[in-house]
Amino acid sequence: MTALTTPATHTDLAERFEHEARRLLEEFRIPGVTLGLLTPDGDHIVNLGVTSLENPLPITADTIFQIGSNTKTLTSLTISVLEAQGKLSRDDLVRTYLPDFRLSDESVAAELTILDTLTHQGGFQGDLFEDTGDGDDALAKVLDLLAEAPQVVPLRGHWSYNNAGFYVAGRVIEVVTGLTWEAAVTELVLKPLGMTKTLFFPNEIMTHRFAAGHNKIEEEFVVQRPWQMVRSAGPAGSTCSSTANDMARYAHYIMSGTVPTVQTDTDTGETTTEVGAASGVTSLATLDRSRLWAPVRPIGIALNGFPGDQGQIGQSWFIDQYDAAVILSHGGTTMGHQSDFWLSPDRKVAFIAMTNASNGHAYNRRLSEWVKREVLGLTAPDIADHQPSEAELQELAGTYLVVGQPLKMEAEVRGGVLTLLIPDTAAGGTKDAALRFIAPDRAIITGGDMDGYAIDFLRDEAGQVEFLKVVVRLYPRQRDDVTAQPLPALEEV
Repeated sequence: MTALTTPATHTDLAERFEHEARRLLEEFRIPGVTLGLLTPDGDHIVNLGVTSLENPLPITADTIFQIGSNTKTLTSLTISVLEAQGKLSRDDLVRTYLPDFRLSDESVAAELTILDTLTHQGGFQGDLFEDTGDGDDALAKVLDLLAEAPQVVPLRGHWSYNNAGFYVAGRVIEVVTGLTWEAAVTELVLKPLGMTKTLFFPNEIMTHRFAAGHNKIEEEFVVQRPWQMVRSAGPAGSTCSSTANDMARYAHYIMSGTVPTVQTDTDTGETTTEVGAASGVTSLATLDRSRLWAPVRPIGIALNGFPGDQGQIGQSWFIDQYDAAVILSHGGTTMGHQSDFWLSPDRKVAFIAMTNASNGHAYNRRLSEWVKREVLGLTAPDIADHQPSEAELQELAGTYLVVGQPLKMEAEVRGGVLTLLIPDTAAGGTKDAALRFIAPDRAIITGGDMDGYAIDFLRDEAGQVEFLKVVVRLYPRQRDDVTAQPLPALEEV
């Protein structure tokens, strides 16, 4: 829905944004956050809290946070640069560049395109976080492991988030450029955009101010160790880290093809921002950015939309379309870091939120809703309740597999309410998530850090419940005649 808003002055908006950010920080007790609100009138960067509860330093706009799966959009943009250079097409078969590429389903390996990998449509095991070492062959090695992974749904079948597809895209980038994936992204995207503090390796990151991740254990926050995930998952978001300033440059480029130049007065210390054309690589300055967010297919539940919204996927970007704005978004979760990033190219508004806490998405969502309402005039629609019968709830109850790990998710009926018992991989045990139904087979989690997350129950042709879909991921129902297939933990988004 669209709400009427009173236009705010540049200064007033900045003050109210910071006030809301501080208020929510107290509510969620996030150790540290770096935020950006970009509007046609200017950029507002807000930094709150500390880098680590054990060794605290104030957060600045140049403090490095892990950006997790936001990295997927950088991998995708690198593919677009290579396409603009005439070195590949996103519609090419993967085997055009990786002739020895294998999957457990030969027909999928033969038909998989680069665009399939960038839009999560491979249907094979999506979360394969195997440590194949820190060498430059990490991606090549993980594809050998992917060759043995199960095919969970058919190619371009039920849509489900798929990290491993980006390993394939990253390896294509390596073969086409002759560089490592990290070096190719740096040369083709980061350097031209002036993103000088977007880095991949700890021995680079540790020479700058960086944030330590924190896990929420009951009501306490504990520093996460180890600090970083494995290199083999890099193109999907396991290693890339950035700053609010760098992400602002990236947002400006995606929205308008321009990047900001920040200049500091040596006498007064005041900063001014000027926006100019992207330079350094002609293909980056001239490629058709709109192809990145042209819808490829509907995905069901929207990742970053309002509860109950249905979303679409573009070339790695999630798309929510409203009368007042089009919003492109992504998010990321790694080791005690959670970030959210969206932009509206038609309104020239962007939102950046990077936290060093495992409940950061809850904070980010609340602040994001404030921005959507106060800046874009968007509000969540009223959703009527749907009350399934006791028999209908019992039909949905059961065990759903968090496969690839020795974990299961139970759905139990408690006092007329269907409740998910979600494994808590940080603290151990489970977290209860009560469901509020808004339609047959569709619900919203109520309460806790996952409040507002959408749930779908998907049925097979015979009408039997086959999958539980939690936002963007599928979890197969356990049956006596079904063998468990590897799927991810909820925290790995």
